[in-house]
Amino acid sequence: MKAQNLLLEIGCEELPASFIKPVLEFLKTELNKKLEDAFLKPSEIETFGTPRRLILLAYDIPEVQPDREELLVGPSVKAAFDNEGNPTKAAIGFARSKGVVVEELIKVSNPLGKKGEYVAIKKLVKGKPAKEILALILPQLILSIPFKKSMRWGSKKIRFGRPIRWILAVYGKEIVPFEVDGIKSGNISYGHRFLTPNGFEVENANEFINELEEKFVVADIEKRKSIILDVSETLAKKVGGELLKDEDLLEEVTNLVEYPYPILGSFDKEFLNLPKEVPIVVMKDHQKFFSVVDNDGNLKNYFIGISNIKPADESVIRKGYEKVLRARLKDALFFFNEDRKKKLEERVPQLNGIVFHEKLGTMFDKTRRLELLAPFVAESAGKGKVKEKVERAALLSKADLLTEMVNEFPELQGTMGKYYALLDGEDENVATAIEEQYFPRFSGDVVARGEVGISLSLSEKIDNLIGFFGVGIRPTGSADPYSLRRNAIGLIQTILENRIHLNLLPVFQKAKEIYENLGLKLSESAPQEVLEFVKERFKVLLRERGFKIDTIEAIFSITDDLYDALLRIEAIETLRKSEEFENVLVTLRRVVNIIPKGFEAVDFEPEGKYETELYEKFLLIKEKLSKLISSKDYREALLLIKELKPFVDAFFDNVMVMDKDENVKNRRLSLLKTIANELLSIADFSKIAS
Repeated sequence: MKAQNLLLEIGCEELPASFIKPVLEFLKTELNKKLEDAFLKPSEIETFGTPRRLILLAYDIPEVQPDREELLVGPSVKAAFDNEGNPTKAAIGFARSKGVVVEELIKVSNPLGKKGEYVAIKKLVKGKPAKEILALILPQLILSIPFKKSMRWGSKKIRFGRPIRWILAVYGKEIVPFEVDGIKSGNISYGHRFLTPNGFEVENANEFINELEEKFVVADIEKRKSIILDVSETLAKKVGGELLKDEDLLEEVTNLVEYPYPILGSFDKEFLNLPKEVPIVVMKDHQKFFSVVDNDGNLKNYFIGISNIKPADESVIRKGYEKVLRARLKDALFFFNEDRKKKLEERVPQLNGIVFHEKLGTMFDKTRRLELLAPFVAESAGKGKVKEKVERAALLSKADLLTEMVNEFPELQGTMGKYYALLDGEDENVATAIEEQYFPRFSGDVVARGEVGISLSLSEKIDNLIGFFGVGIRPTGSADPYSLRRNAIGLIQTILENRIHLNLLPVFQKAKEIYENLGLKLSESAPQEVLEFVKERFKVLLRERGFKIDTIEAIFSITDDLYDALLRIEAIETLRKSEEFENVLVTLRRVVNIIPKGFEAVDFEPEGKYETELYEKFLLIKEKLSKLISSKDYREALLLIKELKPFVDAFFDNVMVMDKDENVKNRRLSLLKTIANELLSIADFSKIAS
């Protein structure tokens, strides 16, 4: 069967950079699904995109759908025929609607996922031309795009990410005719808005991407990214530096331009007296420039901006970049010098003027809570020796919110606090903690590492979680305006990466107590709700790491210490790779499962060979087992428990636990309960799947 390639291009006003990749992924998946459902599956679909265009190339789409036999299902057999087997109105009507007589109806069982027996007909469906099907599919595809934000533009009736300007739809060499909100599809595309703005006719879908490049449009996202990176690195080397790697910025800039042209610029060395994060933030977040650093990571007074055109004279653009950047850096230097006139500690009382949340008080209230909570967290996490520094860091933690620099550049919250604290003569650990309290700030970011910073970082997140849950504000579905999921994940990552043992529930209860001692009433259930919320996030992370669900569940009812839970899970999972040990877990499960709920052990003396041997073996390993569990050497503890397996198996094979004699039954259950209590100090083996 002959096949042709399909080219679809949606031309529009400049889309935000963050829209492009998700939309292209959607278009590729959805077009593939629609074509497959229409029996026109392509061999491959490629996507291309720039701020002004979204492009799909689908290869080897058959020119005509295949002829096929379709099963058309009607009413159930019970509804189609009466008790005497005569056709009912339902059967007659169904047959008539399909152009057949009742005698042609067949009976089928469980068709199309339906339960029971139905009447149906098998009908030969002649395939339609692909062009005809595409004319129906493509407008549906365009109208179904789920932009992050869409609007109606001007007099248009449809909602879209930005106004649509043209639609190119070519199958083989023919136009696929359709219309979307008054815009008719055609075979005309447009080059770069400024360098080659005129329309041109597309005759060959296979050559389209190359044609665009001739018209100064690099449609391939990865190619644009490679151009930006390669040229920028070369420019940085010319001035004895290297490009400061920033994947997020690279991704964003790639989707801000159609024809990337990197330009090297410079700024006055006096601005290097600023903390290096300041020029970097100004260049990245406000100008979309790449920074240049030396071999030691120190900032150099150069930058690289990415122009969207190849200029006749690049010095004109360079001077424009430098002028704008100088103005921003000059402002930053002024703010920096003004901020230094007042110490952080002097600013703390003014935090009463900044609302943290209308239900949770001011930033001054939050500071007071952190002053009380952070030392408690430090003590609970085994870092009591730094309690005084933690308390000092908590006092100063929010003061930089009142500085001019953070007011102008909110991205520098915490970072400027660190620098101002150092300039005020504060302890380096205290200063670092002010910045680390917000770590991790985004997915893949670093966590707090200093002992003071860890304690403050955990306290910051705990205060947020307990406070918002306590006043009834929780994430719902995809809505999480106060980033509570991010707080929970940050809490988990900080604990795990620093290998901290911390029982969460007492800390959460302390956080609630502090809120209430300072006059804010929270719901009684807040600590437990937050604990479950954090555990659920932790379970997701563990599943992503490949741990078995039953192992995870077996641990979570045992401990609220997340790092301890991880150690237990890793020990069980490591040993579960052995079939022999998998059998051991099943045996332990038998011990735990046979004990009736609520049963309490009574004093007992084992009788008979199998009771005695099991109990004596248990006593032999009990003391060593307790030491291993106390030292959190769960792997060795499990290996030690393994020695019980033959004795447990022999016991179950030769002894009737649930004996008719109540005294015998209670004795045997008490023996198993005594063993189970030790087992349950490692994991709830009843949850381990057999």
